[in-house]
Amino acid sequence: MSAPRSIRATVLGWQLGAMLLLGCVAVLAAYTLAVRSFETLRNLELAQIADAVARHGVEPDTDDDEQPGDFLSQVWNANGRLAYASHDPALPKPKKLGEFDFLYDDRSWHGFARTYGGQTILVAREAGARRELFMRISLPMLTVLAGLATLLTVLLGIRVNRALAPLSSLRAALSARDPSSLTPVPVDDAPRELVPLVGTLNGLLGRVEGLLEGQRRFIADAAHELRTPVTAIRLYAQLAQRADTAADRDSAIANIEASCLRAAHLVEQLLALARLDPDNGPGRAPVALELIAREGVIAQSPLAEARGIDLGLGDCDAVSVEGSDAELRMLLNNLIDNAVRYTPAGGQVDVSVHRTATGAVELRVEDSGPGIPEDAHQRVFERFFRLAGAEQPGTGLGLAIVKSIAERHAATVVLENRAEGGLRVRVCWPAAPA
Repeated sequence: MSAPRSIRATVLGWQLGAMLLLGCVAVLAAYTLAVRSFETLRNLELAQIADAVARHGVEPDTDDDEQPGDFLSQVWNANGRLAYASHDPALPKPKKLGEFDFLYDDRSWHGFARTYGGQTILVAREAGARRELFMRISLPMLTVLAGLATLLTVLLGIRVNRALAPLSSLRAALSARDPSSLTPVPVDDAPRELVPLVGTLNGLLGRVEGLLEGQRRFIADAAHELRTPVTAIRLYAQLAQRADTAADRDSAIANIEASCLRAAHLVEQLLALARLDPDNGPGRAPVALELIAREGVIAQSPLAEARGIDLGLGDCDAVSVEGSDAELRMLLNNLIDNAVRYTPAGGQVDVSVHRTATGAVELRVEDSGPGIPEDAHQRVFERFFRLAGAEQPGTGLGLAIVKSIAERHAATVVLENRAEGGLRVRVCWPAAPA
């Protein structure tokens, strides 16, 4: 695993790289300009020397000393004979006039030749002297560049550290926080670039706080709901122990069994609701709704027959939706279970699947029960909410599970009181885009 990148190192690297690049370009430009200026001045100097020789001539050097070092001059008469040479052996007369470079005595020279009044004059300087001069110029320039780079490194490091100080402060503030503290991070002193980050962080803290609050409320409600059957079991067990007759004992045991069934049903509903993790979407596969409807009616038929309710399968169109087969079966089972529980004996429950004229898909469960008041249509989807005066025991979780599964499948749940009496529940999927 590679080490995480450092913002500080990245910023310093780019800034120093840019500064050094600009410094090198500046030094190169200065060096190039200096070379060109020197070349111009040297050519002008050689031209002036040649002009002076043409005007005033040269006096022969009668000394037997060593020939001069870095300056060379020669003069040819109009007839092409050599009249003067500062170095021995002499150079041949140049074939072209103007400036040119040549080798002499294993050294490089830069010369200038011109004709004055029939005389041809050549003056030249050794090129090695120029290189030595520019080496003496370049070394201080490079030293200054290195010094400036070092100074810039220190100054940029200080400035980058100050610029990143708010990040360090934010990290320290978050590290010093109590794990249970979810209050928003203040943004008053945050730089403009950090405001979106802090805002996103505060939004996340708010969502986490809402999630934890929902979990705390869910746990409290679940504990409250479980307390009722557990307390009932304990009381009926005490009554069974104190029963004087077999009939009283059998009645207490029957009540214990009913309370155990209620507690088991509540635990199953709680586990089903806990498995519907909002962070993990349902599986994506085609699910045949008419098949689920048929199998759901078959599975719930024994309970409906025991209660004297006519549970049947209505018209079903052959339609499929994308989602989880297991979750959609759970949704339908909860709807049928609710309808059967709250429909009086002799009533009717119908399950059907339809594709509307607009292409939408509807799963319907209709009963002939008492229905639900209009003002409670939204509240019945809340966890553990039960209608006041409801005679049938329940957990208050069935419709909460239905709504959660529907939302996970991009569907909506609509409650409607039927004109002829009873409740119609429609789970609606919008038409697929063309």
